[in-house]
Amino acid sequence: MENRRKTTNYIPEPKFQFRFIRVLVLGSFVQMALICAILYYFLGENYRILVKYAGLEPDVTNVLYRELRILVGVLVSVFTLHLLAVAVLGVLFSHRVGGAVYAMKRTMAEIVNGKDARLKLRKGDEFQEVQDLFNEMIDTLKSSSHFTRAANER
Repeated sequence: MENRRKTTNYIPEPKFQFRFIRVLVLGSFVQMALICAILYYFLGENYRILVKYAGLEPDVTNVLYRELRILVGVLVSVFTLHLLAVAVLGVLFSHRVGGAVYAMKRTMAEIVNGKDARLKLRKGDEFQEVQDLFNEMIDTLKSSSHFTRAANER
């Protein structure tokens, strides 16, 4: 039960957050794949030219190609770590936005059900200005007779 609560805290709007993280990670993956492909192509071409025209011994040629494979492996490892960092940052940022959206939806549902509610966002959440305007709107509606009549009719 405790783990579910922690997951819910970090992912208050799963549909939005997973879509956001997916776009972020896939965009990063495409960029990194293109960079790796371009680097591998040009480095591979340089190695082939070097091996072809330098008249190197087969052992030296093998060492050069092994170093190329190691370089590509290091790049893939670094880019994998980068993708993980992008995913973590995506969760953290989408949490700030998703938490604010969740709070707005919850507050609006309370108001629709006739409760006297105000929007309260956590410090650091996005949309702080929206919170102020939303609460100001609620105060204005409360002071008008229209809001009072609608609440009494429920």
